[in-house]
Amino acid sequence: MHFLDRGSAIALDAALQAVEMAGLESNSDARRIAIADGLPYRAPGQATMFAPNGHLIARVAGARGAAVITGGAEASGMAALAAGIRLITSGDADAVVAGAAQTLQRPLLDHLLGAGLATRGEAKPFDRAHDGLLPAEGAAYVTIEAEGTARERGATVLARLTAYAEHFDSSVEPLAVSEAAEAGRVQQDALTRAGYLQGQVDLLVSCADGRPAVDFAEGFGTMRTFGRHAFFAGVTSAAGALGNTLAASGPVAVVSALMALERQSSFPVAGLSDPEEGVELAYVRQTRAERLNCVMVTSTGLGGTLISLLIER
Repeated sequence: MHFLDRGSAIALDAALQAVEMAGLESNSDARRIAIADGLPYRAPGQATMFAPNGHLIARVAGARGAAVITGGAEASGMAALAAGIRLITSGDADAVVAGAAQTLQRPLLDHLLGAGLATRGEAKPFDRAHDGLLPAEGAAYVTIEAEGTARERGATVLARLTAYAEHFDSSVEPLAVSEAAEAGRVQQDALTRAGYLQGQVDLLVSCADGRPAVDFAEGFGTMRTFGRHAFFAGVTSAAGALGNTLAASGPVAVVSALMALERQSSFPVAGLSDPEEGVELAYVRQTRAERLNCVMVTSTGLGGTLISLLIER
């Protein structure tokens, strides 16, 4: 461990927790276990990693399947989950440990502030006073497994990944965010792939984080898909309470969605006191017990990567 930097250490810690919780240490064919890891967000010109976290995790866990490394800025962790799903559905792996880790360094913080992406106050997703994201550190990994294999070995199933959609918007510049039409399109695509209507989604965990461009893209995109007010899903975000963990933000939101399904309780949009005019959504304003069977999680990255994931109880 003394050879690892902070980012590698928290990535390895979180991934090994996912391995342990899934019970993959024993009676598992290492050749059928893969790793999918999202690259940490880096500032332009910042030194890259000597070795990706995914390779470290595979070495320590003894996984001998594919080790897939994904990019996509803040959406890289969610892209890793999408890559993991593809490995399962194609039959190339029985289980995939997928996620990402993010730590903060001075060059990255200077970049986020200099580019006008970070706030010097608090994160306020969807609020009139939103003026940027609050950078945070974190790591989150989940074990994605073929249902037949999971049942055969008696694994405890937390939820089912029903469908996902992954798009790349080639019209946006590397430090820009896609517009609402694209954000709504990837949500609708996930619903279409699942064969679901909007009313079958009980909660939407949005990647809105306090950056006006992201909040507007997510807000108006969600309105295009789900309609106004409380006719369909409640809308929340993890970034107000936890900050934006950048590359890890998608997996962190997925873990938040899993906890909401387990507890049958929706969590509020922290920092939201005065919603932005025109973005009329059914915001979750306080913790509330409710029947949750299906949750959508979204991830929008700088430069055009957009992903939506449907998770069922």
